Amino acid sequence: MPIDIFLKRFLKVIPFLMELLDVLIKVAVAFIVCSAIGLPSYKIRVVSLSGLLSGYVMGVGIIFFGGWGAFAIILMFFLLSGITTKYHYDQKKKKGLAEKKGGARGYKNVFGNGLVSLIMVILFYFLGWGALIAAYLGSAAAATCDTAGGEIGRLSKRDPRLITNLKKVPAGTEGAVSSLGKGAEIAIGVLMGLVAWGSGMSAGSIGGIELLAITAFGGFMGATIDSYLGATLETTESWFGNNLTNFFCTIGGALFSILLYYVL
Repeated sequence: MPIDIFLKRFLKVIPFLMELLDVLIKVAVAFIVCSAIGLPSYKIRVVSLSGLLSGYVMGVGIIFFGGWGAFAIILMFFLLSGITTKYHYDQKKKKGLAEKKGGARGYKNVFGNGLVSLIMVILFYFLGWGALIAAYLGSAAAATCDTAGGEIGRLSKRDPRLITNLKKVPAGTEGAVSSLGKGAEIAIGVLMGLVAWGSGMSAGSIGGIELLAITAFGGFMGATIDSYLGATLETTESWFGNNLTNFFCTIGGALFSILLYYVL
């Protein structure tokens, strides 16, 4: 093959090779970051082995398709869930309210809480709709408000009330809510919104304080849906387990954030 023809063909391939290299670098960096967070968490039993491996899927996927701002949001879920689960764990264990296996979460919990968020950032990557970022923030905030807020709520000194009829019930009852837990959900939703704001995220033309409101609203409403499903379907239907409740919690958070997105 003549050298000039070879060079022309090679020059045409260079953009593709550069793009491929950029993808490989991004994946490698994402893997390293997820390892730096995931491996120590596995060691202290915040996640099980299956939770660690599924966390790689979630973390690398969100970094690749959503960028570092989106990863900061899901990182907050991971950190707040882990910290609040371990906080006064022995006290919660004595009351029979602690998560099993030392609080280590497996793949069902990871995907139950994070699958909707991953789908939203993938769709945004290809479609570019601002509403999908709102949905991502709402779903991630809902998972965080529900998990971390629930862990804090278990420490309430007052008996919680069932969300469906507001009657007092024993602590640990599915669908039970407390003022401490709901207050924690609001605070956590606002914190998630501040992280979204601080990381420079935007949903189309919406950013700043409006983005904070979208995140906090979706988080609180999604967690409330989780409590309602816990008191109804999860209690009455054997096939409707906690992971499915978590999944619909994140869907609810996404939908309410989209609703506020279009209102604003």
